[in-house]
Amino acid sequence: MGLLMKYIYPLPAPIRARTRPMEVLAVGLSRSGTDSLRNALIQLGYDNTYHGWELAVQPSDNIAWTQLYLKKYFGSDDGKTNITTEDFDAVLGDSIAVTDAPAAMFAKDLIAAYPDAKVILNIRPDLDAWYASTTSTFCGNMVPRSHLLLSYFDAELFWFFHGFFTTLFRKFYHGSFEKNGKWVGEEHIAMVRGLIPKDRLLEWKVEDGWEPLCEFLEKDVPQTPFPKGNTTDDLGNRLAALHRTRLARAKRNAILVGASVVGLAAMTGVGALRIF
Repeated sequence: MGLLMKYIYPLPAPIRARTRPMEVLAVGLSRSGTDSLRNALIQLGYDNTYHGWELAVQPSDNIAWTQLYLKKYFGSDDGKTNITTEDFDAVLGDSIAVTDAPAAMFAKDLIAAYPDAKVILNIRPDLDAWYASTTSTFCGNMVPRSHLLLSYFDAELFWFFHGFFTTLFRKFYHGSFEKNGKWVGEEHIAMVRGLIPKDRLLEWKVEDGWEPLCEFLEKDVPQTPFPKGNTTDDLGNRLAALHRTRLARAKRNAILVGASVVGLAAMTGVGALRIF
């Protein structure tokens, strides 16, 4: 993986420094109101709230999260697997709140790294509805097979698909969301509940709206409707628009590579005929 980062699919790593403390960790899994919650937190004054959408907008963030994944599961050069505050600040340093994946997948590590931050466990009470939404999004709209193939011909596409989907997402769900998504989701909720004292934890769902969220964060309740987030179709459409240029570039590169291989094969064939 290190060679891929450095030589084959290089992208400039994000350089961020913390100037304000991390205040809110929303560690519920994707498709649990994370986009609505992000919009609500921004409206409440948490002006830089990190969300998994950043992985699509800034593909180099996938490299940073992949590095955290490698340290967590395989250890650093000195054998340490604990992810430090400084490690997280390299990608989250300019954020004062965070929600959605991949942060939720590092919930335990984030809670340890930012012990003064308040923790929100955003949930979707209907497990079957959450599972269906996640399946149609992360196992459908966001990862079409044709895009996975083309991703090998563009660094930004490569890291979007393989940094998150085929590395972090697959590892978190023990190789298969379809097989393991429900029990992993339940286990995640139980783990967060067991980690955090009640005075630092808010268990919240979108239907709860502003009041419990504002009470927990000690903010005035806005006189506006609670913001709505992405539907599955909305997310698919936003990604299609975002990837249009990247896919065009990947197709061009694939054609160039294919033409080069054909040309090389033709030259090799001519040489072989001359030899024999």
